[in-house]
Amino acid sequence: MKCLDSINEKVGSSFVGRFFKFEERGAKFTNEFAGATGTFLTMAYILAVNPRILADSGGPCVAPDGNIFAPEYEQCLEDIRRQYVTSTAIGSMVGCLLMGLMANLPIALAPGMGMNAYFTYSVVGWRGTGSVSYQAAVTAVMIEGAIFFVLAISGARYAIIKLIPEPVRIATPAGIGAFLAHLGLQTAEGIGIVVSDIATAVTLGGCPEDRRTPIVAYDDACANDGICVFSDAYTCDVLGGIMQSGTTWIGILGMLIIAIFLAYKSHLAFVFGVGLVTIISWPRGTAVTYFPDTPAGDARFDYFKQVVDIQPINLLLAQFTSDLSGAGLALFTMLYVDFLDTSGTLLGLADAMGVIDEEGNFPKSRWAFSADAVATMVGSIFGLSPVTSYIESGSGVEAGAKTGMTAVICSFYFFISIFFAPLIASIPPWAVGGALVVVGAMMGRSLAKLDWNNVSHAVSGFVTVVLMPLTYSIAYGLIGGIFVYLVMEGTFHLLSFVGIPKPGSKSGDEGPARMAIGKSIINPQGLVGGLGEYAAEEEEEEVGEDAGENADEDNEDFPVADEEEAATDGK
Repeated sequence: MKCLDSINEKVGSSFVGRFFKFEERGAKFTNEFAGATGTFLTMAYILAVNPRILADSGGPCVAPDGNIFAPEYEQCLEDIRRQYVTSTAIGSMVGCLLMGLMANLPIALAPGMGMNAYFTYSVVGWRGTGSVSYQAAVTAVMIEGAIFFVLAISGARYAIIKLIPEPVRIATPAGIGAFLAHLGLQTAEGIGIVVSDIATAVTLGGCPEDRRTPIVAYDDACANDGICVFSDAYTCDVLGGIMQSGTTWIGILGMLIIAIFLAYKSHLAFVFGVGLVTIISWPRGTAVTYFPDTPAGDARFDYFKQVVDIQPINLLLAQFTSDLSGAGLALFTMLYVDFLDTSGTLLGLADAMGVIDEEGNFPKSRWAFSADAVATMVGSIFGLSPVTSYIESGSGVEAGAKTGMTAVICSFYFFISIFFAPLIASIPPWAVGGALVVVGAMMGRSLAKLDWNNVSHAVSGFVTVVLMPLTYSIAYGLIGGIFVYLVMEGTFHLLSFVGIPKPGSKSGDEGPARMAIGKSIINPQGLVGGLGEYAAEEEEEEVGEDAGENADEDNEDFPVADEEEAATDGK
């Protein structure tokens, strides 16, 4: 202990300690180091997950004769995935360094989960089958970062937060989490429990590879010429074998390990879960190996054996274009989600550190938002989706981290990871699928803040959440939620002009919808009676209410509340 105390004292009195304000914040180097280690370990999964997701966009790869399943195209995708390991590490390294030096906050940055899925599956499309080119999408990320930087410097972020409907703002992290969980349950990026079905679109899967029946696009070329386009979509209904895949079961094991360790507040939960499944999957000659005795498996194993290797990033570097046709919606959505995620994460962590004031400000807040924006711009140079602050930084805060030195140490960890790309690229999808499901579950906590007793809030929030995974698009979820909210609230205001009062909810009230359902169950004669009884009860309650209480309930809209509502758990 004396040795550690001596180290803390020397670092605290040095130039480094003075720069990071150790004395003012009561920080210790040992706590900063422990916090950085905990933060990195809880978010290290991004080095395996992000390359796999972004490589699904096809990157700059060009399919010969439009065949996205050609061997040459498949090899290009594998090269892209490996380069994305280096790219992700560099983008995260730069983001953490900027946050530590500019804002002096213990917050780590990396490409945002959810935004990478939106970039790949909604904007560019799986293997480039979307309406926006990869180059246009990367350029949109650069522009989004620049706009975010202007908003951060000018302070306009406070006004923008208030323009977003509250239920949609609250539901967005949960919707993104549902999207991530949906990916984690599928085969390409996950454990393979959810597969395609001709009749029901999706169904239970988990069948071994030799029992999978591919689903093809039955177009004119397939019907008349026999030229059918295959994809990763398959069903287990034809040959059977449902839930008999070994990789599915060890993926489930990894998910449960992560969840159990998280319940015990372990900072190593993701490392234990993903690491154990990965180690089980590396030996050859087993039913769950990631290196089967096939040409693809041999190529993976040859790369894996290198252990240490620095992948070039020539295929990803500065893929910008002046043709932004079709990228307008993507630009808006990325700006919105990045802005909301960053605001929620920074405000939430600042509140956990106890440094936020009554107006929602914290030390160097503008520098923190600016660092996030600059990191996004730098990341776009390396072909990344928006880089953002990670809520996993909370593990470092819990360990006692109080200064930007934690972020700088995290930056060093990401720098080291650049050299171990062969190991990171060999983490199988069923190892990270469980992590995606758990991350999605954690992001669902934002729904606790939704006013479920207010029907317009409940419906618009639910639509926002459910549309994101089912349409494979974050944008459609946002559009659907905002549309429902505006239509319902607009209708309520119009009806108020003809004497019909606007419905709402009160603190502690069960709500008209919930009461109506309860009454209809007890009295199966119908909903009408239930609503009538509830309305009568409401009138009796309102007669006895004090006018001052009503005034207090109507006077709840002020900037601090709005700012705190934005502090969701997104990442």
